[in-house]
Amino acid sequence: MPSFHNVYFHVDEKPDTPSVDPVPMNLESLVQSPASRSVIDSSTSNWSDEQAARYYLESFLRQRSEEGLSSLIAPLRSETMPDMQLNRTMDSPLTETRILQFRQTNRSIPIFGAEAVVEIRDRDRHLVSLDAKLAEAPDVSPIAQISPKDALAYIAKYCEKSEDALADYEAMALNYYLDQNEKWHLVYYFAGVAGAPVARQSDKPEADHSDLKGCHGHGDATSPRHDHARYDYLVDANDGEIVFLFSSYAQIDVPIPCDGEDEDGVTREFDGRHTGHDYEMVDPLRNIKTYDHSFNDITISPPTNAIDHPDVNFQAINTAGVSAHYHAQLVFDFYNNTLKRKGIDDKGMGVISYVNCTYNGSGKHWKNAVWYKKKMWYGQQSQSGGGYRSLATYLDVIAHELTHGVTETTSNLVYRDESGALNESFSDTFGVIINNWYPNEPNAITGWDWEIGSGLGAGGLPLRDMSDPKRTGDPDKYSNRKYIGTNTDNGGVHINSNIHNKAAYNLLTSTDSAGAYHFPPKVAALLYYLTLVRLTRIATFSDCLRVLKSVARTYYSGNTVEQTEKIKAIEDAYDAVEIR
Repeated sequence: MPSFHNVYFHVDEKPDTPSVDPVPMNLESLVQSPASRSVIDSSTSNWSDEQAARYYLESFLRQRSEEGLSSLIAPLRSETMPDMQLNRTMDSPLTETRILQFRQTNRSIPIFGAEAVVEIRDRDRHLVSLDAKLAEAPDVSPIAQISPKDALAYIAKYCEKSEDALADYEAMALNYYLDQNEKWHLVYYFAGVAGAPVARQSDKPEADHSDLKGCHGHGDATSPRHDHARYDYLVDANDGEIVFLFSSYAQIDVPIPCDGEDEDGVTREFDGRHTGHDYEMVDPLRNIKTYDHSFNDITISPPTNAIDHPDVNFQAINTAGVSAHYHAQLVFDFYNNTLKRKGIDDKGMGVISYVNCTYNGSGKHWKNAVWYKKKMWYGQQSQSGGGYRSLATYLDVIAHELTHGVTETTSNLVYRDESGALNESFSDTFGVIINNWYPNEPNAITGWDWEIGSGLGAGGLPLRDMSDPKRTGDPDKYSNRKYIGTNTDNGGVHINSNIHNKAAYNLLTSTDSAGAYHFPPKVAALLYYLTLVRLTRIATFSDCLRVLKSVARTYYSGNTVEQTEKIKAIEDAYDAVEIR
């Protein structure tokens, strides 16, 4: 029966099967290994990172002799792992390693969700870890029976929209897809289609959704990401069936020190830019720009000029703008200084924020903040004493939303079911960590605020509480499967995220026999970041645990006693929520 195979290796972990010899740990031994069949230069100095990663992956699969994966080694072709396509490479300065992610193909057609992540050392390209989800060769013809235009017509019918309305999708390509019944499909993969599915009577019934009151995202108001949602669709290339869908989601200037009052009346210092006559909320080094949308609907063309003032002291001229600009700098500094990531996409991507936004006839009370079209949009909520308070005041919410951008440009977790719940949980985890990071990097986790969006939930509750998910009606154990499989909220991503949230809380607060925390905040943040960037797109909770332990083995390598203790602490934290 066709299926995915999880393939895992770490240099510091013994193989599960005693009869399996360890894969060669360095290029020199790999060249001399009988497993290497290609004629290659015995000097490895000319090897590329990709060449090294491919040979490590091939050598490991040869030794494993995994049934069903032998075709990947391609005995009749001269290339090394020809069916693995390099997708992205990322440096990891904090561990002095490099990560190479490959996508599996068959007959040059990508297999959806089949990926391999190989980690090698910077200095010598020695193997550190390998984590892959690989598939047997699909038993379906690579020849499509319907055209891409016909496939789009099926999507249009499914969305009850015209084909012209969906014509601005972002990309389309053939893929193989293995469905939940382990049946292969040749599909057209349409990415970023501007059409949401329409609920219909034939959809899977949902027994009791009174418990879905905990389905809360970023606020209690609608947003354009919901109303103008984009989805990825996988359409069977033979009969047009929708088999799977999910939500898509340097000029150098001299920075000028500025200050101004934020929404709480606190004077904040931030970097701005001098235009020659005014000072504006443009941080040229961090590439952060903040605009005032003047309570206009966010579907209206945004302003072209950033918030400005004749003096470096903005006083209380635009308190929402100061909050947004200052908090964006904090999130940037955390990722840049602590995790060594160059902005949201690790390539210096700009952080553009719009404050004083409204949406869909909400009036000035638009209680929401959203990462939409790779920008931040902030609404505000009315106050009992009059006036409005911008959601830009919530550092945890801002960090949560911007972390979606980090996920989008790394593992790009599919926004549905368990992978979607992980997507949300990583945003929550970093939202809480960053919120508690300032004003000074914490030395311990004692006294942390574990809420996301304090007071933004129903009845004055937070949106979520990592320390006590049940407080907001959410599950805190994996055995509570009554939410998983729902059609609501992309498979309950904001509900099921709390299961992993609780595991992260358990890990962050775990202590040893002497009462000391196992993981200082900086180390915990690093471990979760390195886990996030190593996950495959359809990772499950169990996959996440496995990768987290792999990252920990790398981080604590060289000290077997400490390494064993930390791995046990991680396993205990996740076992408590029944993720194994």
